[in-house]
Amino acid sequence: MQQDEALQIVKKGDIEIRILREKCVGAATCVVYSPSTFDLDEKNIAIIKDGDWDSLEKIIEAAQSCSVLAIEVYQGGEKIYPKK
Repeated sequence: MQQDEALQIVKKGDIEIRILREKCVGAATCVVYSPSTFDLDEKNIAIIKDGDWDSLEKIIEAAQSCSVLAIEVYQGGEKIYPKK
């Protein structure tokens, strides 16, 4: 895992999630959509949890729910969300 104040990157299998922590506003919609994958830290900034993640579908729904696009999802090295 790579983590600093600005970025958290966690990879499991062929899925990689990145949280652009400087963008996060702490709305916690990611936690609602994918509670086994995301949580908020003591600063109310999103983090990727250890342990078993939710399904890829739920992770993508969580990323889509983020109003500031602070979550990026990759599969097999290709960015699948957001598609920019």
